[in-house]
Amino acid sequence: MLTHATALLRSAFGLRDFRPLQRQVIAAVLRGDDVLAVLPTGGGKSLCFQVPALHSPGLTLVVSPLIALMQDQVGRLRARGIAAAMLGGPMGHEAWCRSLDHAAAGRLRLLYLSPERLGRVAQALSASAVPITRLVVDEAHCVVEWGHDFRPSYRRIRAARVVLGRPPCVALTATARPVVRSAIRDALGMAPRTTVVVGSFDRPNLRFEVIRVHGEADRLARLVVMVRTQRASAVVYAPTRGLVDGLARALRESGVPAAPYHAGMSGNDRRSVLDGFLADRTRVVVATCAFGLGIDKADVRLVVHWSMPASPEAYYQEAGRAGRDGRPARCVLFHHPHDLTVPRRQLAMTFPDERVVESIWAESRARRRYAEAVVTSADRLEAELHPERGPVDWRPVRRRRRAAEQRLKAMAAYAERRECRRAALLGWFGESVARCGGCDRCGR
Repeated sequence: MLTHATALLRSAFGLRDFRPLQRQVIAAVLRGDDVLAVLPTGGGKSLCFQVPALHSPGLTLVVSPLIALMQDQVGRLRARGIAAAMLGGPMGHEAWCRSLDHAAAGRLRLLYLSPERLGRVAQALSASAVPITRLVVDEAHCVVEWGHDFRPSYRRIRAARVVLGRPPCVALTATARPVVRSAIRDALGMAPRTTVVVGSFDRPNLRFEVIRVHGEADRLARLVVMVRTQRASAVVYAPTRGLVDGLARALRESGVPAAPYHAGMSGNDRRSVLDGFLADRTRVVVATCAFGLGIDKADVRLVVHWSMPASPEAYYQEAGRAGRDGRPARCVLFHHPHDLTVPRRQLAMTFPDERVVESIWAESRARRRYAEAVVTSADRLEAELHPERGPVDWRPVRRRRRAAEQRLKAMAAYAERRECRRAALLGWFGESVARCGGCDRCGR
């Protein structure tokens, strides 16, 4: 089977051979195993299901979190003559029906869709004659990190898999601690003997730095100097859309070809920014966390975080978009003690005080007394906990809040750390480091 898969890799993708971890994953996928693969950013996760989709008859369903990621992958597959489509984004009803009809008629090898679309599509495909060869969940850490509190449809993938006839499941991610791996398997209903392939999280070519700043003016001045000095492709992550727009504008005014990228922009504008970045017309993209998943640009030399992300997982995945070509790259985090204020406020919005939530449930007028984000969280928790059925068991929500607080605390400890930063990041993922490839604490 691997001989045929390697031939497909060469003919369809123009690559000579699989990487060792890809080979392990694809061998298990072709056996029909449930597979959980944790491969580093740039480790070639997409090929682990794209090649098997060409090898086996039937349809491969790919659940993916972002429209931009799906558009990028589908566009690349079609350019290679591979029958692929997506359901989502700005497509109209007619285009939706056409893609679904093609899938049901067996004209597609891969169909990409968001978790929100999966239930409806599973019902439609279960009534067709097309065999579902496998269900792929890309960026599978989202099942655990987003499944309850941001995108509940991630928690319904398991039920949709049953509707589809329980096809083999392939879950892929770049960032998952041992406890998260176990949670992914449980949430997706994966087999007890699931094949688990975990690569090293260490990226020796990346240098990790934290720069303590004294205020917003100091932060901006350092950023301008850094990207002007680097004179190579860079990504700057910022927490809000307004800040992204402002920083991109400030960089342009300083002579740096920069563009913003966030979910508040139109699909065409985001695509234009991405195309310009991939073609090196735009040197710097300033973005929210909406940018980067699955984006194939290997020569990013610098990733800067304007402020602290809420977890080591988020930080390492975003920073890991630097240096995918294996050449040296910098991962810089700006830090000020007040940076914890925003993620703590977001945490309080995601997990409001239980008494506040219960008051919103009990009295519609109470909704007007609280921020929209708090009311939204209360509605989400009501749909999850069903208070109309009797006393609410808050323990699962409390556990999720404690886990989120632990992630934020670990990120703060990383920023304040006096010892090796690489060791802190790898330790979070359950891996030790014998020698630091490069960080500001180790002087390399």
